[in-house]
Amino acid sequence: MLKLIDLDIESLGYEKFISAWLYKGPQGAFLVDTGPACTVDKLLDALEENGVERLDWILLTHIHLDHAGGIGHVSRHFPEAGIVCHQRAVSHLIDPSRLWGGSKEVLGELAETYGEIKPVPEERIITTDFVSFGDGIRVIPTPGHAPHHQSFVFDEFLFCGEVFGVFLELDGDFYLRPATPPKFVFEEFLESMERLAPETGRKVCFAHYGMHEDGERIYELARTQLRLWLEVARSHSAASNMKAILADLKANDPVFARIDDLPAQIREREMYYIGNSIRGMLEYIQEKA
Repeated sequence: MLKLIDLDIESLGYEKFISAWLYKGPQGAFLVDTGPACTVDKLLDALEENGVERLDWILLTHIHLDHAGGIGHVSRHFPEAGIVCHQRAVSHLIDPSRLWGGSKEVLGELAETYGEIKPVPEERIITTDFVSFGDGIRVIPTPGHAPHHQSFVFDEFLFCGEVFGVFLELDGDFYLRPATPPKFVFEEFLESMERLAPETGRKVCFAHYGMHEDGERIYELARTQLRLWLEVARSHSAASNMKAILADLKANDPVFARIDDLPAQIREREMYYIGNSIRGMLEYIQEKA
């Protein structure tokens, strides 16, 4: 059984945004991401409702607060679970003070709402390219969205984190856009996508938000979007006019243009994060100039 666990944050109006993935089967159970600290109770309640008494593994796609902020809290409830993360994330999980300080500096009040990340004992943390669970969980480094980002392949599923962007089902189709906040490096991001090419015959499980069964379609579209968005940002880089960039993207990216069909609350939230993605591209362009 694979289940998406909603981790909505009512105080922010965040619906269909933050999630964790739970797999439970005869081999045991694992969790992909924990969500932020402020949704830990919601996550633990969902795990209890699904009959999860122990976790073999907690797999972290990356350690941004909305994905791993609850790791210290959740790991205390499941002391048997190994915690799998990227090597570059280890020191921040052992001592999250720099991560927390940097998050507050970048996110401001949003970081306070997400809640402070708590430390994890070093002996619980594992960095590996293969996790022993059933026939195995393969770990694939996919930096780009973050230097400590990685993806997981298990059975028919590819847990891609944010490599392929942000996804939402929409009236029988879907909305998709890149997730490229600073510091964005185009070559690194594209290479990470291409590293997942052999795995796209699987169902793609997004961190934000949901699943799509046609991994090859998602892969091709995400690569196309990455290139297109960078070119659009480059064409406006002299003025960096966000309104003009968005208008150009809507005109040239029909999948992104579906943002206008999203509920108003979700659309407003998206605009904030889209601004971060475009800023990442503009900063990259400026550094390359």
